[in-house]
Amino acid sequence: MSVYAIIIFLLVLFYTFYVGFNDGSTAIATTVVSRAVTPRQAIIMGAVTKFIVPIVMFLIGTGSVASNINDSLVFGEYFVGITPEQGFAFVFSGMAGAIIWGAIAFAFKIPNTISHTLLGGIIGAGIGAFGFNSIMWTDYVLLNVVAMVLLAPLVGFILGYLFLKLIKKLVRHAPRRMNGLLQGMQRINIIVLTGAFSANNSQKSLGVLMLMSTVGLLDFGAESTPLWVMIVIAAALTLGMLFGGFRVMNTVGKKIFKIAPIHSVVSQFTTSLVSIVGTGLGISLGMGQVMTSSVIGVGSAERVKAVHWKTAGKITLGWCLTLPISMAAGYGVYQLVKLIMGI
Repeated sequence: MSVYAIIIFLLVLFYTFYVGFNDGSTAIATTVVSRAVTPRQAIIMGAVTKFIVPIVMFLIGTGSVASNINDSLVFGEYFVGITPEQGFAFVFSGMAGAIIWGAIAFAFKIPNTISHTLLGGIIGAGIGAFGFNSIMWTDYVLLNVVAMVLLAPLVGFILGYLFLKLIKKLVRHAPRRMNGLLQGMQRINIIVLTGAFSANNSQKSLGVLMLMSTVGLLDFGAESTPLWVMIVIAAALTLGMLFGGFRVMNTVGKKIFKIAPIHSVVSQFTTSLVSIVGTGLGISLGMGQVMTSSVIGVGSAERVKAVHWKTAGKITLGWCLTLPISMAAGYGVYQLVKLIMGI
């Protein structure tokens, strides 16, 4: 690897660690808060799943999310003939913009969708490097990136609301031992949900590495992407979860709505369904968005007044700010890097 490639690769691993730190906690939040398992048990179960699933998906050749990050944000014609310095400035600025806004959001407790932080950073850097028209706005970005800021959580909210209403009708005469069944289902859901999270999130990091290859910064020879790369990405996600943010867990599990076992099961199922479908369609979802919105939907179905709408409003505002601010950060970093490198 060149020095340029090593620098960006390290940024990708840092970003991946942060994704695991944040979204990993979100994935297990409702299970822990509803006391189906202890935090230690949930983290271990989730971490093992988070490590294995991306590697399995890589081996079976599933990677549409990664391909779309590489192929569907900036028109490929703008990469033809660029120098390594130009390629480095573009990809570095996209990653740096994403990390800068992610760090600011974390430090000041601003709700943030990590997926759109990355996409926004790359789009902003692309505008800076190649111009506004280089972005595949109508081909992909407007529907699959911009609209998803609110569309994905809206779907999570609606499905969470409808599923809880349906489940409560089906189990209204169920015996008390149903609670034991719900606890067991949550343990299974930890595996399904963290697997769904890691499947989508790992491909975002892989997509950046593919983008590095497209702009000529990375060449693995005969192999398009070797297995060890995905193992390292999976390890970074897993380590992030092991060190992960209990602050995020507390927000999702307690500050939006007081979660009971049935609410946890429904929100987990909803999030898994949306994330699996989104990954299959190649959409980079904000996994924390979908989980949080499903909790709001479940809480609304239980009792509208029980939802902490002020907290929900702050979270939604943070989601809306993520994409434009990260785009601005990616654009600004590119202008600075361009000036420093004299390109």
